Amino acid sequence: DHMGRVKELPCGVCGASAPTSAHHILVDRIPGRKSPDWLTIPLCWSCHQGPNGIHGDKSLWRVYKANEAQILNDTLETLYG
Repeated sequence: DHMGRVKELPCGVCGASAPTSAHHILVDRIPGRKSPDWLTIPLCWSCHQGPNGIHGDKSLWRVYKANEAQILNDTLETLYG
């Protein structure tokens, strides 16, 4: 449910149109375990898996001055008020 709703939002970093993918943020994560599904943020391919995205060198994130905690806050606010 939640992740499906997240994927309908625009990218939390650059604002690219949906559909996006749901990226699990890494807050208090136990190594080798995925974060809970409610700790997901919407990311386009470039900001997520692209060479300059979160799983790359993160340069897009620096350009947009983005961080996972703020995007999570914005995502939860958008979805649940």
